[in-house]
Amino acid sequence: LFTDDIYSTVEKMRAQGIAFLDTPDAYFEVIDQRVPDHGEDVPRLARNKILIDADPETKQRKLLQIFTQNAFGPI
Repeated sequence: LFTDDIYSTVEKMRAQGIAFLDTPDAYFEVIDQRVPDHGEDVPRLARNKILIDADPETKQRKLLQIFTQNAFGPI
């Protein structure tokens, strides 16, 4: 699923009962060190359990993502 606004999309999906995988709070405590100058709202990332990653060399390209709980059973 692609979206231009992952925050709103995740918030709406949660409100509709979609379950996402949990992410430990410690992950969000080190985001600024792992992905410097990312420009994202860390409290909102943490509240929604949205993951962030970037190109390891340039740190310029960002990826925001989240994973749902198993919705269809084992594949």
